[in-house]
Amino acid sequence: MLDMKQSEESLIEKLADEGYWVAGAARCLEQGKYSEAVRLCKEHLDDEPDLTGGRLVYARALHRAGQIESAGEQFYRVLSRDPDNVVALKHLGDIRFSEGDEPSAMANYRRILEIDPQCRGLRSNVEARPGATTRTITLKRPREASPTSTGRGLRKIPFFTETMADLYMNQGYPRLAAEVFRRLLENNENPRLSEKLASAEGKIHRKES
Repeated sequence: MLDMKQSEESLIEKLADEGYWVAGAARCLEQGKYSEAVRLCKEHLDDEPDLTGGRLVYARALHRAGQIESAGEQFYRVLSRDPDNVVALKHLGDIRFSEGDEPSAMANYRRILEIDPQCRGLRSNVEARPGATTRTITLKRPREASPTSTGRGLRKIPFFTETMADLYMNQGYPRLAAEVFRRLLENNENPRLSEKLASAEGKIHRKES
């Protein structure tokens, strides 16, 4: 594992020295130069907005710099193009957990384990102690808040895209998914979106019945 990490660091150094800006920003990130990493990413992402690797470094640099809301927006943008990106899912889960939104955080972590069951980033190194007993409890998931005219629910939705709605559905938030599908259908009468909206509304009805 150490050799692999050293090889990765050597590759980043090599690419950074050759002028590849993503590697340069990643090097700044690893050196703790977060503002410099953010500057490099903002400068180049204007010309290459769809470069997932660069946007992921940008999001991580914002997160390390304490710009949590902006970091979350960038991680969501990564997921809008790559819904199975485990790095973005992990960081968003950590953000939600730190905000006290444990159901959303656990949904992200579960999704990571579905993608990569051997993911070391979600494994505990705590050793089992012989003779210890544990007690388990079952937490009832709170009912999903309904978006209202006050806009409190809508502030949770950073992007109104089909991918974002699908992500909400996968995480168990059909109300938010339905809100996104309804907004999309205002400008696009796509039968696929109508079917997905019906599916989301069906899940809402089953949860409340």
